[in-house]
Amino acid sequence: MLASKWMSTKVISIDEDESLSEAINTLKRNKIRRLPVLKGKKLVGMVSDRDLKEASPSKATSLDIWELHYLMSKIKVKDVMTKNPITVFPDTTIEKCAMFMHDNKIGGLPVINTDGKIVGIITESDVFEALINITGVRIPSYRISLVIPDSPGSIKEVCDHMRMQEFKCISILTTHQGVKNGNRELIIRFNVDDKGLKEILTSLKKNYHDVEFLSEKE
Repeated sequence: MLASKWMSTKVISIDEDESLSEAINTLKRNKIRRLPVLKGKKLVGMVSDRDLKEASPSKATSLDIWELHYLMSKIKVKDVMTKNPITVFPDTTIEKCAMFMHDNKIGGLPVINTDGKIVGIITESDVFEALINITGVRIPSYRISLVIPDSPGSIKEVCDHMRMQEFKCISILTTHQGVKNGNRELIIRFNVDDKGLKEILTSLKKNYHDVEFLSEKE
């Protein structure tokens, strides 16, 4: 799955020479938390609601309302933005987008084309939606997890146990997190009739360790 499938193409941006007040109003008006900053048509930065709060005068200030408005009108977006933001392309995978956000502790990424023009923005909410879609968690189903050898053919062997019962696979995921070296955890979401479910559980528990089963039918 690529960023192009999940990003928002309706990008609300702001010019680098706009004021702090205008940036705050733009965020509030559009109910968003971050703005790409442009110089002409070129992306030069990102500014978030946190950046704007940190740059705004403290509520404990002795300035009156007129002085506050004057001060905020003089601060430019380019003075508080994050310069040279991390960007991705439309064909960047959703997994890479998630990794960039996680590793850099940011909540959104501008998506640019090969000319450097911004064509979209992908946020943590988009990544969450992709994860929900990839796992199939919205589909009422059964979920089984088990530890298998980290070797060629090990997933096929598990599926062979299940295939005989004509199960319908919703998703298959694996992870090395929290298991011993040489193994990996396999998570399968699936649907099958009651008789098939009983046969699958019996077969897997007989041949594998750490088999965990959950029904998420409701």
